[in-house]
Amino acid sequence: MTDQASKSTKEKIISVTIQLIREEKDVKKITMREIAKRADLAVSVINYHFQTKENLINKAVQAIISSVVRGAADKAKETSDDPIIKLENHLKQAVEFIVNNPGIARVSILNNLTKGSIDDNSYQVFNSIYAILKEIFGDSKEEITLKMMAHQQLATVQVMFLRSEVFKEQTGFDFFDAKQRERLMDILLNNLLCNERGE
Repeated sequence: MTDQASKSTKEKIISVTIQLIREEKDVKKITMREIAKRADLAVSVINYHFQTKENLINKAVQAIISSVVRGAADKAKETSDDPIIKLENHLKQAVEFIVNNPGIARVSILNNLTKGSIDDNSYQVFNSIYAILKEIFGDSKEEITLKMMAHQQLATVQVMFLRSEVFKEQTGFDFFDAKQRERLMDILLNNLLCNERGE
């Protein structure tokens, strides 16, 4: 198999897996046999390229979320010139994606936390947040301070989602309730930007 044919086969497998994830929502229910049938390939071909279902699902989820992150960043730029509003929009879009796609989000976040890499989804989201914080604060804050602020925002959302029941028990806020989530995002942004707003 040539490199081009191998790449094409891998892309086809990932594309089919993405379709199944979007249809099924619960990635645990997707089987290698189902992927192979839909891709019109043998299971052994999929195993050759990805070794395990977990590797394949992780690649597909990363592709889905990379697309969402790029779209959210582009949309945030289009909605306002005010970087604070951009940050608010970016955060709320990311959280809405998590709420509407909990299976995909859980796979992505857990994979990023346990096997993180420089090109994973959390890193892309971090970069988006950092870029907007840089717009907000310019040179008035050190680079490390802005990076820590971006990490704090990212980690807080991940914890609110992954530990939603514990978070609700601790704070009384239900991450999956739209009104309460809106209030949570306002609190998160206010805490992050309180120095900028003079509070």
